[in-house]
Amino acid sequence: MAVRSQPRPPRLRTHLAALVLVVLLPAMAFGTAAAWDALRRQDAAAEARLLDTARALAVAVDAQIAGRIAALQVLASTPEGDPIERDPHLRDHAEATAAVFGGWVNLYRADGTQVLNTRLPPGAPLPGPGGGVGIAGGGVAIARAFTEARPVISDVATGRVSGRPAAFVFVPLSRDGTVRFVLGMPLLPENFAALLAGQAAAGRGAAALTDGNGVFVARSRDMGQVVGQRRPPRNDGPLGEAGVLRGRSLPDGSAIRTAYHRLSVAPGWHAWVNEPESSFAEARRAPLIALVGGGLMALALGMASAAALAGRMLRPLDQLASWAETVAQGPGRAPGVPPPLPVPVREFERLRLAMAAADAALRRVQRIGRVGGFEVDLRPDAWLRSLRSPEYRQLYSTASLPSVETHQDWVQRLHPEDRTRAEQRFFAAIGEDGGSDYEQEYRVVDPDGTVRWIYARGEIERDAQGRATRMVGAHVDVTALKLAEAALRDREERLRLALEAARLGAWEVDLRDGTAHRTPRALEIFGFGPQDQTATYPSWRDRVHPSDRKRLSEAVEALRTGEAESYGLEYRFLRPDGRWIWLESHGRAVRHDPQTGLPTRLIGTTQDITARKEAEERQEILVHELDHRAKNTLAVVQAALRLTPRTSAAGFAQAVEGRINALARAHTLLARGGWTGASLEEVAQDALSPFLGAASPPTTASFEGPALALSPSAVQALSMALHEMATNAAKHGALSVPGGSVALRWEILGQDILHLVWRERGGPAVVSPPGGQGFGSTLIAATIRRQLGGRMASHWDREGLRWEAWLPLARLAMGEGAGRQGRWAQVPISGAEGVPPPA
Repeated sequence: MAVRSQPRPPRLRTHLAALVLVVLLPAMAFGTAAAWDALRRQDAAAEARLLDTARALAVAVDAQIAGRIAALQVLASTPEGDPIERDPHLRDHAEATAAVFGGWVNLYRADGTQVLNTRLPPGAPLPGPGGGVGIAGGGVAIARAFTEARPVISDVATGRVSGRPAAFVFVPLSRDGTVRFVLGMPLLPENFAALLAGQAAAGRGAAALTDGNGVFVARSRDMGQVVGQRRPPRNDGPLGEAGVLRGRSLPDGSAIRTAYHRLSVAPGWHAWVNEPESSFAEARRAPLIALVGGGLMALALGMASAAALAGRMLRPLDQLASWAETVAQGPGRAPGVPPPLPVPVREFERLRLAMAAADAALRRVQRIGRVGGFEVDLRPDAWLRSLRSPEYRQLYSTASLPSVETHQDWVQRLHPEDRTRAEQRFFAAIGEDGGSDYEQEYRVVDPDGTVRWIYARGEIERDAQGRATRMVGAHVDVTALKLAEAALRDREERLRLALEAARLGAWEVDLRDGTAHRTPRALEIFGFGPQDQTATYPSWRDRVHPSDRKRLSEAVEALRTGEAESYGLEYRFLRPDGRWIWLESHGRAVRHDPQTGLPTRLIGTTQDITARKEAEERQEILVHELDHRAKNTLAVVQAALRLTPRTSAAGFAQAVEGRINALARAHTLLARGGWTGASLEEVAQDALSPFLGAASPPTTASFEGPALALSPSAVQALSMALHEMATNAAKHGALSVPGGSVALRWEILGQDILHLVWRERGGPAVVSPPGGQGFGSTLIAATIRRQLGGRMASHWDREGLRWEAWLPLARLAMGEGAGRQGRWAQVPISGAEGVPPPA
């Protein structure tokens, strides 16, 4: 891609001209601001004069209206009674008053009916009830004068007799404290014409008077066009006491500036004085012309001075620029120090020496950092000829490397394993689609066999057609960095393997803002995905079990405050799937604030020890259970030894052996289930199996009922009880003869009672219940009633024993076995005080 040509930077002359502008423009700006402020003050003074005129006009109009009110009040002072009847000269007085003020006088009743109208000849018909026509008509002001018993100034309305728009002054005529009539006199536009004309600006502006509805009462100019019309509405809110507004003239639409002032006698009335905007503009024109002319003259003089000075300063700068351009053309083409300047200028001499020092410093930095510059001519006729800087040649362990070499010389120095890749990357970069950047790493082999890693980076210049013409860049010896990276990767790999082998998750926390970083194994332990790799520590801490949270917070706080350098503790953590796990965590502070000395970073490991904790808990439970079972077993053996009848040594040994074997079988059954319990059917089969199948035909047993898991204590208790039942059946019942059978059935009554039924068939006929109660029967009764909290009943049917028991499931079910209060060790057997049965 072709390199777009950059615009040429401005010349020194342009900068000097800009300097002149920078110096002059603030002064010109200050002068402009001062002139503008003066113009604003001039405008403000003109507006103040206009406002004073409006105020004077308002005072004058107030005086005229007050004069009419006073005249009507004098006229209202007629003799007592009806003024028409008592004072026949009232009309003469009214006509005289009207002649003085220019207009006429009316006398009204309360409904607006005219009693007197000096405008009409005597005897002429007078208007009936009502008032003038318009928004201010209808006799509203007359009614107010009657109601309020004081003078009222109406707004403009069209008269019923005159047909002219006019406002009126109404004065009440009272008798005995009651308003009998109202005298009225019009405020005609011509009454105020001379007054308004005198206040308006000579030949330019105009003066006007508006009523409370904004209707023009009078105007010094174009009175016929505006009187009776309403002032155009504005969006700047209601009028105040006085002010200045900008707008347009109602007759011709020209721009004007208007001052207004509110009248004191007529509520809502305003006096207006305006002046064309053109008069304000004319007042500003002369100062502006002077300001612009002076500024342009100063600017021209400054630009001429800048042009003269630029010629002298350009020669030394051109020489410095030529030297810099030679340096930029390639390594070793320009001398290390710029030549002396043709025009001695102190600042330029400092610049020359500074450029020389900068060039020397750059070469020194390149030498120290093992950075060398290169330039490759990419034009077709140059055959990829390269220029190498002295620092470039020093990267190699031979002094014979020339400053100019070919592309093949460079390729021969490349490591054989990198040669093809590096050359392909070079040609791809200078191709038409290669862009302007070149960057790659490769190995080179010195003549003495030393292998070095080189990082090459350059910029590619292209012509208008996008063809590469030149590459300028630098080589950096990064051998030490590569060796360090390899060592670091090796250490990280060993650490990763060690963490994986130990199933440890690693993490680190920034103690300043709580941000954290966790390894994938740590996230797996905590139950989170990769999106939570950097979740903040406080939100993580909130998932710690409340009982453990304080210990963890105190441990971290001790590290944060510098009281400890490390910690190790175990705590419970709530995974997102709702499962609580046990964790073992170790942390250590590894970075400290240089000012406060307090740690800023915490690293550590976390291991899931849930399985270990569960194993420890199971082991503890098992130890306690085995201890308890061993004591119970010894108690059962002791009871069996004490209570077994000693009628004969053989019988005694056989009875004791049978009961101990039954206890052993129960223990074996529990051991197979990990001491978590067994099913009722398994217990029954295990208890009766030693007594079945010996005779011919064999004795049998059947079992039927729903599946029911028993707790370990219930397993031992029912196993011993069923063993005693089977022993009695083998001695005296159905299992004592060939072909006898026992059927054990059970069912759940309601939701909390287990009903057991033992039925014997095929045994000796039962004549009557046996007398007395042996050890076996005592053991069965103690098991059912006392240990398991149930009840039982025996029925001696002719075909055999039918035995029933009702047991609460709360004392039998898995995980809900009898509490410590129901253990065999605490239930004495009747008739054998102090001898505990098995539990």
